[in-house]
Amino acid sequence: MALTLLEAQKHAKTPAELAVVTELAAGQLMSVLPFRNIEGNGLFWKREESLPEVGFRNYNAGLSESYGEVSQQSESLKLFGGDIKVDRAIVQLEGPEAKAYQIQSRVRAMRMSWESLFINGDSNQNPSEFDGLKARVAEGSSQYIDAAGALSADLLDELLDTVDAQGGSRYLIMSKASRRALTGLARANTQIEISRNEFGYQQLSYMGVPVLELDRDNLNQDIMGTSDIFCAAFGADLLTGIQNGGVNVRELGESSAAPQLITRCEWYCGLALVNGRAVARLGGIS
Repeated sequence: MALTLLEAQKHAKTPAELAVVTELAAGQLMSVLPFRNIEGNGLFWKREESLPEVGFRNYNAGLSESYGEVSQQSESLKLFGGDIKVDRAIVQLEGPEAKAYQIQSRVRAMRMSWESLFINGDSNQNPSEFDGLKARVAEGSSQYIDAAGALSADLLDELLDTVDAQGGSRYLIMSKASRRALTGLARANTQIEISRNEFGYQQLSYMGVPVLELDRDNLNQDIMGTSDIFCAAFGADLLTGIQNGGVNVRELGESSAAPQLITRCEWYCGLALVNGRAVARLGGIS
């Protein structure tokens, strides 16, 4: 079963874990991406590669023999998180709110870093991180569409048609600059709607598919740029986050090396593309 982080808030065991999960779910992406809770250190599944052949037969004749082909797929969990160190004097002089602010800042950095890895993660460059959408849908693949020009409604329609949702929820994922270009199309296209989501924020959608914006990471670096737009179908058997046990928050006490109080936030997590057609990429947008 896959739950979003917003749904996981109901299962937080401590106030610290509740605060961490709430901050992680504050972003547009993390609030809707489901996470499958798994046992062990990875997810294993069989991916259908081809279907068996079927046909007709004559009387007293047999049917042709054929088999479907499957491949074994796997996705390992990655160890993600960080330590928050707050000087004991700050807590004593300014109160526990000072420590709470530092924890919130660390978790916000985790969320923004995770959003960047969702797009740009590359295990070939850094084996300790998971592969993002750019690494999974490379140029020249069957799920890659080369725009070779300006953004248009026809290209967006092709992008949506390339994704196999199978009952899951589809989303368009883009930068703020690409969203502005899409808003420009709205002046001449009634299929683009602007509404309010459950948090009261503006929600843009195209053909009923919500738009998720990714801006900058924790290092203030642009995550997506303007040349790519992704369409992804989220679901337990489509594109899903994976985790073992959720976010873990531990108070380690005072360091022996310095008068600092240490809090450790750790998350065994990853990203799994269970259905290879659950993600498509529109690239080369000028």
